[in-house]
This record gives sequence, C-alpha cells and structure tokens, in this order.
Amino acid sequence: MAVQLGLCVLAIVIMAGLPILILFGQDTAARRLDRTLRTIKGRAAERTFEERLEHHRNVRALKNQRGMPIERLGADLRRLRHLIQHSEHHSATQQEALRRAYDSALADTCRMLAIEHELDRPTAGIERDIERVRIEANLELRGIVLTPPRRHDQNA
Repeated sequence: MAVQLGLCVLAIVIMAGLPILILFGQDTAARRLDRTLRTIKGRAAERTFEERLEHHRNVRALKNQRGMPIERLGADLRRLRHLIQHSEHHSATQQEALRRAYDSALADTCRMLAIEHELDRPTAGIERDIERVRIEANLELRGIVLTPPRRHDQNA
C-alpha cells in the first residue's frame, strides 16, 4: 500500500511538474530570442537610411552580376601581362595576339569598373602603350593587382 501511494505521488508530481518545466524552458528560450532580436534591431537602427540603401543596392548588384567575376579578369590580366613580358622568342603574330587579348581583357575590366578608356579606337604604337599604362595605373588605384609582389629571393 505504501508503495502504491509513493508511486501515485510520483505520478502526480511528474504530471504537474513536467508541463511547468516545459513552460519554464520555453519562457527562457523566448527571452533569449527577444534579447537577440532587440540587439539586431538596435544595430539596424544605428545605420542611417543611406547606409541601408547602399547595402540593399550592393546585395541586389551581387545577385544580378553579369559577365566574368572581377577576380577572374584580374587573374587573366596578370597572366597575359606575364606572357607579353616574356614573349621575345615568339613570332610577331603571337605577340600581337597576346597584346590584343590583353587589350580586350583591359577593356572588359574598364567597362566593369566604369573607367573611361580609348582601347576601342584604332591606335597603335606609343599611343596604345601610353593608354595601357594609364589604364593599368587606374586599375591599380581601384585595387586590381596587376603586378604580383616581388619575392625576397628574386633579383631586381
């Protein structure tokens, strides 16, 4: 009889206590969530309207990208530039093809970054070289690395 009474009391405690523990756990989780949401809203409120608008435009631009990624264009420019610098043993046709490919990659990068260029005009010789140098400097200013950093073991 005492065993049955003990089991009955235990059953009542479990049936009454379990929902209370569940509600307590749920309330604790809800408070954490509220605190997190307030923190996020506080950060969002700290941003100005212009910052939020710029963020929205940047996200939209990333979603609607067209063309080759800028990293790929930068890598192509570095590769082609290296090939041009070391093409003294190639034929004149191969050298001209490398220069045209480099000019095309430069023009694509300029279009992507909205940089004015004159590579579409039929220029040649020193004028073309000056335009390439001007564009390369402009790209370097915009963060496109065209010249890899020199290693310590390389000679100048």
